[in-house]
Amino acid sequence: MFRSAILYSIFFLSFSSIVFAQGEKIPDTTTDMSAGFERLDDLDRILNNAKLKANQSSSKFASLFNKAQKAVLNNDIKKAEELKVKLNALDGLSDYEKSHLHLLDYWIYGKQGNKELEFESAAKLLDTGAGQVQSDAFVEAGMRLLKRQYNNQDIGGSIQTLNNLRKDSGSQEELMSIVSVVKKLDDFSEQQTDIVQKITVNENGVWSAKLMKPQFFFNAINGEVNTLGFNCTNKQTTLNYKPDSVMEIPEAWGSCTMKVNAKPNTTFNFVQSQKKAA
Repeated sequence: MFRSAILYSIFFLSFSSIVFAQGEKIPDTTTDMSAGFERLDDLDRILNNAKLKANQSSSKFASLFNKAQKAVLNNDIKKAEELKVKLNALDGLSDYEKSHLHLLDYWIYGKQGNKELEFESAAKLLDTGAGQVQSDAFVEAGMRLLKRQYNNQDIGGSIQTLNNLRKDSGSQEELMSIVSVVKKLDDFSEQQTDIVQKITVNENGVWSAKLMKPQFFFNAINGEVNTLGFNCTNKQTTLNYKPDSVMEIPEAWGSCTMKVNAKPNTTFNFVQSQKKAA
């Protein structure tokens, strides 16, 4: 199955490359909170200010959303989840309403401290929410998502989030505060040579990133890479890793995020390369 889905060739190629410095991070400006959100004061301000626009949603949606928003602000997450179920059950939701559901998910999961679902919701919000949700709420979610992706060396995800943030003029001041990071991401997005990242998986043996190039491979593995999970536009699958191989995602799969499952603290070089001419 793996051979038919992803093409392999024995690794013998020599590549010119650009290297991502592993130690470079977007610095923390506030203390991390166990509840998930790093700036709870700012979050409460945003929750208070993030009002639905008149005539942009049905009266039923507006009523339920406003109640759920108030419940999150009051830390009544059980009530917020009950109201979210009712919101999702409404028929014919507009793009405006769907974006606000992603925002509500982001708030709820953040208050619960579920970082994986919190940032998954943030990514959905950033893909759909520009011009839909209030600017402060959109930018707050986007900047926290960008920080997480960049610090996890998810270059492709960082570039996508940066491009989405730029759709909202309210992001300009925040992006100016990390201008060197923005410059590096712009350079990566225009880079035609290979991208090399020195990766250490986390204590759970996991690392994930959005793929940027048509081919990729791993080398200098210290530890063990077990499986590769792919969450793509048109395909979701998990496949066994085959050592010493160059892999290519079929075009039909569309845009992909890859999840590496390995022994905890495994290190490797992850190389994304341009497709070679036949």
